[in-house]
Amino acid sequence: MSCYFQTADEDLWNPSNSVARLFLDQANTLARLIDRKSGLGPIIEDECEINFPEFLKFVDSLVEAYQNSNNRPFRALLRGFISVALVLVERGGGVLESVSPEDSEMWENLRSSNALGMPKG
Repeated sequence: MSCYFQTADEDLWNPSNSVARLFLDQANTLARLIDRKSGLGPIIEDECEINFPEFLKFVDSLVEAYQNSNNRPFRALLRGFISVALVLVERGGGVLESVSPEDSEMWENLRSSNALGMPKG
């Protein structure tokens, strides 16, 4: 079984159910941490609807939190989630405002590496 992460009528990602639940649980935990909605709805009938503008602001806030921190464990934990979320941002046509010039290459490398293993459907 798998789950579709979608916005409007477009499928952005189709991971296995266990990966989908893990990603959604991480998003919910991080949303509480930064006091912002994730933009990800619940999984209903193997579908997770994305409020894309809200998701974009959420990911932007996480990138900003990462870049403003010097706590290595915190940054390591954020980096994994953000690198997957960046694929969804790119597939949805979004652009993040908070990516610093010195980190842009790192984020792009992580995004492109993850995109190879993230089926759309």
